[in-house]
Amino acid sequence: MRTYRIISILLLWALFFAASPAGASPGCPEPVADTIRKLVKEKETAVNSQNREQFLQLINPSRKAYWREQKRWFEDAVRYIDPGSFRMQVESVIPERPFRVCAWIKQSYRKNGREHSLTYPLRFEKTDQGWKDSDLAFEHMASGDVVVYYTDPRLKRQATIALDIVRRAVDGFHEKYSWMPAEAVEVKLYHEPELFRQMVKPSLPEWAAGWNEAGQSIKFVGALRMDDWEGSFASGLVHEVTHKMVSERTGDNAAYWLQEGAAEYYQTRLLPGLRNLMDEQKIERPWRFAVLESLELEKLPLKEASQYYSQSGHLFRFLIERYGEDKIREIFAVLRKHPTIDRDSADKIPELNRRTRAAIKKVLGKSMEQLEREWLKDYNSDSSREEERTDADRW
Repeated sequence: MRTYRIISILLLWALFFAASPAGASPGCPEPVADTIRKLVKEKETAVNSQNREQFLQLINPSRKAYWREQKRWFEDAVRYIDPGSFRMQVESVIPERPFRVCAWIKQSYRKNGREHSLTYPLRFEKTDQGWKDSDLAFEHMASGDVVVYYTDPRLKRQATIALDIVRRAVDGFHEKYSWMPAEAVEVKLYHEPELFRQMVKPSLPEWAAGWNEAGQSIKFVGALRMDDWEGSFASGLVHEVTHKMVSERTGDNAAYWLQEGAAEYYQTRLLPGLRNLMDEQKIERPWRFAVLESLELEKLPLKEASQYYSQSGHLFRFLIERYGEDKIREIFAVLRKHPTIDRDSADKIPELNRRTRAAIKKVLGKSMEQLEREWLKDYNSDSSREEERTDADRW
């Protein structure tokens, strides 16, 4: 039965490609190539006309994480790029297997009059609703409920490492927070930083190398050449898995600083053997809570963004060391009682700050201002002890 089905599909595909016109893309029948070109033009038009419904109808609904990613990408793009400047051009269409093709796309847009362009392979699959955009032409490997996609065969080693690290991180968070992912955990590795950035959203700062948002895949730049990359790569993956865990355990209601604080803390503490980089990242002095709550991380330059990560990480470590993981679990549980806000993380900062403050007050019985005073006192005590050790070393 299995052999019959495979042969039948191949025969149908052979007939499907028969008598292709001379103007078709190499190996692809003109009707299919023409359909893909029209679909891509529809996607371009939907962005320029800011028609989200039309745009999302072109995305393969069975690729759930990708559908959600494209939804956020669209919302960002129509606000960020110069209106009417988005362009998508099909350079070639190549068959991969029955009812699946790969189209090489040249994509461009303008921001403040400056053009940005990128060429990449986009996969299209035929569904019950017709041909649909189905994400980049990734290679992939899987184990259990973790799937790693990668854009270049040279990333196979990193993909293998990612598969192991992410599986162990999921197990680690199951032990600590009883977390069982709602869906298979998808990881996407990109061999070019700009490809990664454009697949997340156009406004993403150039210093970003990893990304995760509720319901999406974990995305990471898998550089082909990097000195001492393995340790930072593994820590970065744990950082992003932490975001996924916190989002699901809180109903995506944790304040931005709490999300980043947990990710900074666990990226070097969840799994054995990871370097404790956070302890090497000193802070000049603790920021006020109001500052952490007000800043939009994605709009900060690299130096300030690095400090934001460090400040959030040190604050989360203070909460863990003072109150323990049991209390953090309780805070997550309280946050999860709120409805999820279906918007980009940066768009809901004020409301998530309010919800997080209320959850901390309910669980710890203290306001953020009281915690701030405790943190400052703890930091000053640590600083005094460090100065004493330094003076003793001098003598």
